[in-house]
Amino acid sequence: MQSGKRQPEFRLTVFLIINAFEFYILTGLARNVKHNYYRMKIITYENIEEAAACLRNGGLVAFPTETVYGLGANALNPMAVARIFEAKKRPAFDPLIVHISDISQLKSLYAQPVDSLVYKLAERFMPGPLTIVHRKSDIVPGLVTSDMDTVAVRMPAHPLAQKLIALAGVPVAAPSANLFGQLSPTSHKHVAKQGMEIDYLLAGDDKENMVGIESTVVLVANGICTVLRPGVITATDIESAIPELKVEVAQHNTNLSSPGLLDSHYSPRKPLYFTENLNLGALPEGSGLILHEKNEQHTNAVSVVYTSENLNLLEVAAHLFESLHQMEDNEAVKQIFIAKVPENGVGLSVMDRLKKATYQYKK
Repeated sequence: MQSGKRQPEFRLTVFLIINAFEFYILTGLARNVKHNYYRMKIITYENIEEAAACLRNGGLVAFPTETVYGLGANALNPMAVARIFEAKKRPAFDPLIVHISDISQLKSLYAQPVDSLVYKLAERFMPGPLTIVHRKSDIVPGLVTSDMDTVAVRMPAHPLAQKLIALAGVPVAAPSANLFGQLSPTSHKHVAKQGMEIDYLLAGDDKENMVGIESTVVLVANGICTVLRPGVITATDIESAIPELKVEVAQHNTNLSSPGLLDSHYSPRKPLYFTENLNLGALPEGSGLILHEKNEQHTNAVSVVYTSENLNLLEVAAHLFESLHQMEDNEAVKQIFIAKVPENGVGLSVMDRLKKATYQYKK
């Protein structure tokens, strides 16, 4: 029993040791590949075919989705995938989500036979902010999945993302388009300020990023749907849509089969703290304040941003990262204080992001 508990950590250690050489070879080669594209060429829908060609040829394209901007590469090209890790400074043990433009692509990415519950979830929630983790097929490179036997797949609802992936003609591996561990981007300006070495940035209408936080991630295995990462599609939503599906919520993920499971993540470059038990009128000098409902209490904050006027949790989620970016970009703000939200429904996913964002700044 004891050895069984250590198995995921042991497997990860073996992966890192055996694949370290291959990873650095791939990232080294990727770093020296000469592309015929401009660095960070910002384009719009009119030039989307250029970006699709870039993806087919091993390049990197940042693109909008209904959740956050993704940094995409051909998921079936290991060297292209290695460029994602190099650009983001992302560790190899953190797997990527593969994005598709049609549900039929699931058949080639998942190992056969595919659990019928996977297709029921896909038919109900795709396209949309739901990622399904299931056993992977042999065509998916180990670098995409951190050498695990599962792969995370989703079909974005954003029209530009769908068009780009369809034109590229390949599944697209894409984490959020930011440096590893930093704030997720919900506008093309958030991507551009990262300064990453990528080929194209496809700018969309930021009003179409209506979700504002990363997708819900679920693992389907043995007839059970386990929520690995909460999002706007909640466990209750899944249970209501598919009553025969048993849904559980993971309490602690030792096996990183999904991105976004580390303790510290989504962090601004300035210290971030909760307002809990604080006098908002006596905050430290140079403080920014993020609230989720109108508050008449006096505050000495140099900047106050509201994600919602009435604690509407969907609005809070939609504006969460945008508000944090505003504070990060405000030179007058030296540290940020943010209010908590109730941990129910979508509030659970908001607090998941905030707990990870504040983790490295805990006093």
